[in-house]
Amino acid sequence: MRCERVTISLCERLEQRRESKPDALAYIIDGVERSNLNSIDHVFRIANGLIAAGIGKGDRVAVLSRNSVECAEVMTGILCAGASMVPVPNTATPEAQRNMLLDSEVKGLFVSDQYRDAALTNFLTLPSISKALRFALETPCEQFADYHLWAEAFSSESPDVHMELDEEYDILYSSGTTGIPKGIIHSHLARNLLISGTQSMAFDEAVVLTSTPLYSNTTITTWWPSVWMGATQVIMRKFNAERANALIAEYGVTHAMLVPVQYQRMWAAENHRPENWRSVQWLLSTSAPLSAEMKKKILRDTQAQLLEFYGLTEGGVATTLVARKAAELGKLASVGQVQAGGELRILGEGGELLGPNEAGEIVGRTGIMSDGYLNREEATKAMHWFDEDGRLFYRSGDVGYLDEDGWLFLSDRIKDMILSGGQNIYATDLEHALNAMSDVIESAVVAKPSEQWGETPWAFVVRRAGCDKTEDEIRLEANEALSPIQAIAGVTFMDELPRSDIGKILKRQLRDNFKVTA
Repeated sequence: MRCERVTISLCERLEQRRESKPDALAYIIDGVERSNLNSIDHVFRIANGLIAAGIGKGDRVAVLSRNSVECAEVMTGILCAGASMVPVPNTATPEAQRNMLLDSEVKGLFVSDQYRDAALTNFLTLPSISKALRFALETPCEQFADYHLWAEAFSSESPDVHMELDEEYDILYSSGTTGIPKGIIHSHLARNLLISGTQSMAFDEAVVLTSTPLYSNTTITTWWPSVWMGATQVIMRKFNAERANALIAEYGVTHAMLVPVQYQRMWAAENHRPENWRSVQWLLSTSAPLSAEMKKKILRDTQAQLLEFYGLTEGGVATTLVARKAAELGKLASVGQVQAGGELRILGEGGELLGPNEAGEIVGRTGIMSDGYLNREEATKAMHWFDEDGRLFYRSGDVGYLDEDGWLFLSDRIKDMILSGGQNIYATDLEHALNAMSDVIESAVVAKPSEQWGETPWAFVVRRAGCDKTEDEIRLEANEALSPIQAIAGVTFMDELPRSDIGKILKRQLRDNFKVTA
């Protein structure tokens, strides 16, 4: 019997919504509202313009932009044309961005004003990008055409493109600085598993706060269900804690994906009020561990369901923590349990399987697994681990353990572990001791080279305002809660810790403080 192939169509979803809810809001930004009718008309014009230029399945088109409605609609238009979108990290260096565009061989490029000068200097000679497909999202010039005028020349009828589940959806790059960054390939199957995973969250009636960069996997976790299901998205061009608090109250936000540093800053803001969060039904967190203390504050001040996701942009390793359930069981310090259909294993240094409460490298498999790294066969193979039955798992590079009930607890990144006197020291244990101190807002511990020990722990600390304790006093107080093996060798005060665009502490930059320069 011949089986019919399953296809999906974003075009159909948008067409149905344009007909049934034309006046409902698709986007709100800086107080400006955009209806489904206007937004979907424009998305289809973009898609039809790309198709007219020869763009379709198997092609890739890049977007280098700040957060904006234009950026969101271009990303959607690329998908409606059947192409794969390549959202370029705007925090990467122009050299790294150029390498991303070369690596992915994009045929078109949409750029917002902040990055146009870099594009003019670095991207015009890229061989794959057609001169006819270079567009300015805001202010046009000779080399980058006015994308609004271009799009208006095309029909707003649905392109009616259907995608096979195994066809390419996007390529996401990290914000690398040199060399060729790794591009992670996601299929439509992997991305649509996000849809099935949010079926119970009522995205079709949601008002979603979008405050992290649109190019990041963190944002796509809620952006894509919002586009597919028809949520109203309240977009922030750049995150500000006071403004985010105000937007939640002003628009009755129901859903938000926030990274841990955003939660911290919003709760610390002067305008934080529990009553402003009454509309919120679902709060999500990912990209870095959310502390148990912060989870308690969120549960105390809101009625929302709080979900913490741990996993890889590459897929494979994925857990979910349902915070209210975890609180009842005393598991708030964990990152949850493996997602349905997934499996986790913990590996020792020799590759052996470890038992409950034994820390080692986390490997996993699940329904959401990327197709590996673009043009990086060796890097893809290095991520692979196979069990005794030959089944593929992905290596996480993270150290953690599963307790006797199957809850996952993170210890550290393998590269962030400190090897001192032959002993493995987990930086997170030291950070917990520091962060528990009343005078410490946050901390990060990294390895400092040591002639005596090989490596020794060094802490970078942000103090609370008004604290007059010295670096040595902070160090000695923290060491009282640690074993002699874990003792922190020194402390450096900072006004703030260096972070990526989605809030991860950049420990590489902290380790650079110890590099010996000629």
